[in-house]
Amino acid sequence: MEVDNAKVGQKGRFYLTKHIWVPQEPIENLNLKMSDMILRRMPKLPLGGDDAIKAFPVLTELKKAHAKIKADLQYLLSHHDEIPALHEVHPRDLYVHGRAWRTFLLKIWGHEIKENTAAVPDTYEAICRIPGVHTALFSILHGGAEITPHRGSAAGVIRFHYPLIVPKEPEKCWMEAGGHHFFWQEGVPIVFDDTREHWVKNQTEETRVVLIIDFNADMPFPVNLFTGLRYHLIRHSSEVKAVHERAAIGVPPRAPSVPETSQGLISMASHTTSPAKADHKR
Repeated sequence: MEVDNAKVGQKGRFYLTKHIWVPQEPIENLNLKMSDMILRRMPKLPLGGDDAIKAFPVLTELKKAHAKIKADLQYLLSHHDEIPALHEVHPRDLYVHGRAWRTFLLKIWGHEIKENTAAVPDTYEAICRIPGVHTALFSILHGGAEITPHRGSAAGVIRFHYPLIVPKEPEKCWMEAGGHHFFWQEGVPIVFDDTREHWVKNQTEETRVVLIIDFNADMPFPVNLFTGLRYHLIRHSSEVKAVHERAAIGVPPRAPSVPETSQGLISMASHTTSPAKADHKR
């Protein structure tokens, strides 16, 4: 029987195609059992601030583009009411009452959401300079909201939080991850393992916005065979296709910032100060 697209993402089933589904819980349990082997090969996490950058220096690409990303975000927030809550994009995912937790997806398991990236072009350009990114989104958490304790099921995935808007009293907006307590500070990154239990609470009346990026940790053979197979199964599933369709909300495109130019003293040739575009093919 053909499955209605609206059902894809509901709890209890993971749809590989519109016609084929597998039980959600056994698959997640198998993946979490495999995580023991994977976690032994994971870098020491969580990390924050300079320690995070030292472990993953490529993430400095976001710090370099901080002002441009912030400008993209301010434009996006001018269309705030159009940004969906996470459970509206993926019904099987975490639920926060009302629309207190909104998410603006840019990339999902390797698929660019072009309708959304067009609204934040400088942000997406910076993300594309980081190898191996398979998921990226803006996470917008309103004042008073709480994301209850949870853990992801994709072992071997590293999650990166890049804070862009934080409350005036940042210590009142915090995250517990793997037994460590963090609060966000603008421009200060946090890196953690999504399969470790974590939870979030905003005890202020202000909004917190972070850019979330997921990428795979390097794994040796034969563990990389499992993580690679999992990636391709999820990437080509009806589940991800449905999320991709729901996430595209069509915020009007924003023109990318104009790179600064300068002239060579001898040749007088003009050149930009921004680096050449990265290869978007991953």
